[in-house]
Amino acid sequence: MYSKNAKISAFTLLEVMLAVCVLALVGVSLYRFVETTLTAVRVSTEKERERALETAFIAYLRGQMLALPSARSGAITGEPHRFNEISSDELRWIARPGSGLLTRHATGEWNVTLTTKALENGEYEIGLRRKDIEAKKSEHWLPLFRGVRGLEIRYYDPTRAEWMEKWTNAETRPALVRVKLWRDPSPDPYEIVLPIPAKARAADAQTVEWKNLQNGPVKITP
Repeated sequence: MYSKNAKISAFTLLEVMLAVCVLALVGVSLYRFVETTLTAVRVSTEKERERALETAFIAYLRGQMLALPSARSGAITGEPHRFNEISSDELRWIARPGSGLLTRHATGEWNVTLTTKALENGEYEIGLRRKDIEAKKSEHWLPLFRGVRGLEIRYYDPTRAEWMEKWTNAETRPALVRVKLWRDPSPDPYEIVLPIPAKARAADAQTVEWKNLQNGPVKITP
């Protein structure tokens, strides 16, 4: 039997409520910490992905310009365009199956045009229009990536010592091609200047793949 004077130890209601409040505060703090960490990781991953995408895109263009067909009429041409106040210039070159078309399932020579395209949701994407020179197949659009707000291409004419907004002379080539690409959400463009050799290098564009980022860092400004 228990003595009537024995004291029974127990938590009071106030103590229980304080313990629950402390646990709740700890849980909320942990949740916010985890949420913030996951958000930072997601943003960092997205930025790294976008950076890799832009680096691969510029590496692709650089490889194509260095591998233009030697002594080929109309190997590179280009014209300026604007749609809904959006700069949407076109750069056109001749490419062979492989990395030039981003596919090996083709034959012969193809006209490849780099430009932008408006989507139904109001966005713009950059991509390639591909059409075989002999016109055996219909033109095909290959999207590369979205979030594009403008594409400006200029051509340096060494005879005039100035940048031209278009290049229509099929018998000559510009010395340089300057590409400016605007992407959301940055208001400033990425800019790259590509050298155009008078004759194609021995290495073909097949050695430059779209997903091959082993060529080292590409200088992008700003």
